[in-house]
Amino acid sequence: MAENPLLQKARAYVRALIKERKPQWLKYHDFNHAKSVVKACQAIGTASSLGEEGLEVVSLAAWFHDVGYVEGIDGHEERSAEMANLFLRQNGYPERKIAQVAACIQATKMPQDPKNVIEQVLCDADIAHLSRKDYLELSGDFRLEIEFRMCVTLTDVEWLTMNIDFVAGHRYFTDYAKTNFEKQRKLNLAALREQLSKLKCAP
Repeated sequence: MAENPLLQKARAYVRALIKERKPQWLKYHDFNHAKSVVKACQAIGTASSLGEEGLEVVSLAAWFHDVGYVEGIDGHEERSAEMANLFLRQNGYPERKIAQVAACIQATKMPQDPKNVIEQVLCDADIAHLSRKDYLELSGDFRLEIEFRMCVTLTDVEWLTMNIDFVAGHRYFTDYAKTNFEKQRKLNLAALREQLSKLKCAP
């Protein structure tokens, strides 16, 4: 997939767009996040037997799935899909595939609601960070975005409680994610609960 010219063009486009328009508060949903989601999509998609066309569609969706953040958090999925549609039409991409890309992006809206395997792959890739060993560090950047969205400064107890609810409530869709992500997600959840317990017990 790395040699696909359209994917290379999409990567360059998204990178330039985020560099030019990235808001100061955007700490997590940046180019590095998009890059990690693309990588996860290709691993999950290959294991899920998407085939070359399916991998291309889901990878394009992964590059664009959060670009709407440059204009704000609320409704970013719809804006991301619109920006992907414009880019893909300008590059002569078939309308049938453009619709698939847009549907993948829309499926990532919380609570996730994928309708097919391609959408499941992107949804799992988007939340793959819950299974990363550095999740606790990553979640600090996400906290800053949440505080901006809510216009508040969360206490550590409030943030940990919110984070625990999210990690505990999430379930993966693909067999690959269930096999490869669940164990570390549960370890991360246990670590968050331990942190919260220590905070509540502190004098």
